[in-house]
Order: sequence, then structure tokens, then C-alpha cells
Amino acid sequence: MIDEILINTGPRRHRIALLQGGRLMELHVVLRDIRWPDRVILGRVTKVRQDLDAAFVDIGEGREGLLAARDTVAKRGTAISQSLTEGQSLLVQVKREAENEKGAKLTARPGLSGRGVVFLPRSGGVQLPHQISNSEQRRRLQSLAGTFSGDVLGGWMIRGGAATMSDASLRDEADALLQRWAEITKAAATARSPVALDAGDEPIMTIVRQYTNSGLRRLRVDDKRVLRGFSGSSATAEFHDGMNPLFDEYDVASQIEEALAPEIPLPSGGRIIIEHTQALTAIDVDSGGHDGRGDPARLAGEVNEQAGREIARQLRLREIGGRVVIDFIPMRRKGDAQSLLAKMQNWLDEDPGSVRLGRISEMGLLELTRRRRQPALSLRLTVACPYCNSGRRLSPRWVADNLLDSLLREARIAKGRLLVVRAAPAVAADFKEKNDDWLHRISRDYGARIELSADPALSLEQFQVEVLE
Repeated sequence: MIDEILINTGPRRHRIALLQGGRLMELHVVLRDIRWPDRVILGRVTKVRQDLDAAFVDIGEGREGLLAARDTVAKRGTAISQSLTEGQSLLVQVKREAENEKGAKLTARPGLSGRGVVFLPRSGGVQLPHQISNSEQRRRLQSLAGTFSGDVLGGWMIRGGAATMSDASLRDEADALLQRWAEITKAAATARSPVALDAGDEPIMTIVRQYTNSGLRRLRVDDKRVLRGFSGSSATAEFHDGMNPLFDEYDVASQIEEALAPEIPLPSGGRIIIEHTQALTAIDVDSGGHDGRGDPARLAGEVNEQAGREIARQLRLREIGGRVVIDFIPMRRKGDAQSLLAKMQNWLDEDPGSVRLGRISEMGLLELTRRRRQPALSLRLTVACPYCNSGRRLSPRWVADNLLDSLLREARIAKGRLLVVRAAPAVAADFKEKNDDWLHRISRDYGARIELSADPALSLEQFQVEVLE
């Protein structure tokens, strides 16, 4: 259960770390200059592909989005050619952002989210989450949600956080969502496609909202402007003004680095090895440092349990999706495999990525599938290594943003002094290209003089910011 959220704000990005017991469970990166998710767009159908049973839709973002037949408002099983025509204007919502060569994934069944409820204008009925198990609470929310829409067609999905909200708060939230939808449909009636009609949910609040009233005990923010955004919300945020950067205080950087490595050590001396292929992700559990002494069955159980818990975390942290095959150490004792499977199910129940488990074979193989909610962490933070046949390395863009954060922090402390910055050539070039305006702003706001140079002796991940008189 997520019990702490850290929000680090830099000039170009927000980084949101979700922690459980001090360990990083998820990392979200929100760039300031990109579009927000879940935005509603009046698009235009450009191609109807019967072979794909899908349509391509111009959403005004340079790359067409994909709308599958199952995501239209037509009856399930209706072919795409029977529900859409080329040139047609259509209200769609972005379900998943464009990734690599693939355009955004769209739906014609939008949802407008609040903290406690989600309005589904193209659906009907009331959906209750399994997290709310109390029968009295379920009856209350079912009955209350039935009164939300009035004369407006649509359905409602209740969030887990609704159980702790008052009827009045839920009704106010529902009214706000209905008003928001009314504004969207009014704009769509006169707009010319493609055009964005609703910016979507602000990413930081969207992420935090999922964990409010569900075990979250601390929310720390290192920017007062972002902090003010929580004023009046149910999430009580505190300002981090310590000398050490927020992420450094929680050792987040090293945990991110660990999440990009192919091997993860275990407390027992064993290790996990993660390998990605086009077809699946293979995870091998190795007993590693065990010296072979002691009961082999007990040692196998110990390593497997540690590995299973860590694998559940890594799937979520790395955003591993699709088919996953885990090769556990074979278990000889009766009941060990079933016990491990039950524990895996419990650990994975907390994963919002919808995981389906198979059975553990006699040889210790477990197959599962997981649905990703965002691009894999490695794709977000790394690029293909140009010096080796396989593998990846941190992207110059990510390192340059780290450098910018560090430079800004030093400039605030050392006002009016000379800052000598050295970075690897690729990072220095990226920094100069993308952040030149920030160099001028830092110099102007803090009176700092900045000298940036490329140093071939530094590795890609390294940079230096030296303060001189």
C-alpha cells in the first residue's frame, strides 16, 4: 500500500515518486510542455480499416490516433465499417499516449474523473469497486449515484475513496463533472475538427487522487506553487525545505538506477535477472550467493519468497507489460508452490496494472500477463546504446534535466557567483539545445554566471557543477 508520495518540481518536469515503506513502487514523470492525459478531442476520421477493425483519427497532434471498434459507441461486435465513415467528426478521449511509432490509443466512450466518482456519458448504470466490501456502504453509494444524472444520460463509476466522502461532497463532485461535460458538448456543436475541447485531468492531482484515503500518510512537495494546488483538496501536503533535495533524502535516484539494471540482488544472497524479448519478459530467480549449506528446500523457499515479493514490485516500478515468465527455483516440498502462488497473488493485488496469474509448474515456471498503464520505465528514461549490439543507457535528455535541476538548486544558494558546469558531450549538446533559455533565466534571476563545457572524460551519467568566487 502506497504510504508516501514525493513530488519534485524542476524547470522542465515534475517527478512523482510513490513509496511503500520507503521503497520506490512507481515513478511518474510529467513534462511541463506536454499535453495532459485523458483529454477530450473533437477528432476527424481519416481512414477506416476493416482489416484492423479500427479507424485512424486525426486529433490535431501531428500523428493520428487509433480507435478500435470495441471502443466506439456502437453495439459490441459491430464492424468498424458499419459504425464510422471517413471524414466524420467524432468526440474521442485519449486512453494512452503515443509511444514510439504508434499513435495515441483513443476511445469514443470518455470518462471524466473526480476523486470519488467518474462520469461515463456514453455508458449507463452504476459501477462499484470491489475495494468497497461493506454492504451498507455499497447500498449507500449505489442509491446516491442513481440520483446524480437527473435528466442527463450517462453512468457512474464509483472510486474506492468515495467510501470516506460525504453525500454532499460526492453530489458536488458529480455536479461539477456534469457541468464539465455540458461545456464539452456545447463546444463540440460549433467546433471544427480536429480541436481539443477539454485539457484532461491535471496529472499530479490525478496520481495523488488514487491514493487519498487509502493508507497515504505523507505527501511532500518541494515547490510552493505546486503545494498551493492542494489547497482545498482532501490531500494534506507538506512543504520540503530541507538542505538536501527531496529525492536525495529518500534515496530515490539509486532506486531508479536499480530499476534500470538487469539484475537485482536479494537479501538472502540470491538475485533476480530480468531479460526483455519481443515475445515476453523472462525473469530468472538464482540462488546466487548461497554456499549450499543448510536444508535445500528451506533455502529455495526463502529465495523464492524474497524473489516473488521483489518481482511484484519490479513489474509495477518498471511498468513491465504483456507476457511474463518467471523461472523460480524448483520447490520439492509439498504445498510450497501453492503457498508461493497465494503470496504472489496477494502482492500483485496492490498492482493497478491488472495482473493475471497462471500456475507454478513442477519445474518452477510461472506465467502471468500484466497490462501496462504507461510506457515502460526503460523507454521513458533510456535510449538504445550506440556502442553495443544490445542494451540501453540513460538518455541525454534525462541526464540534461537532472543537470538543470542541480544547476538551479546551486544558483539559488550561490547567488551572484560563477557556476562552472561540465558534462559529457552528448549531455552538454542536449542541454545547450533545449535549455539555453533557462541558462539566461537563471543568470537573470540569481545573478549567476554560468560556464558550460563538454568534458569527454565524463561518462554520460556524470556531470559537475562547481561554485567559484
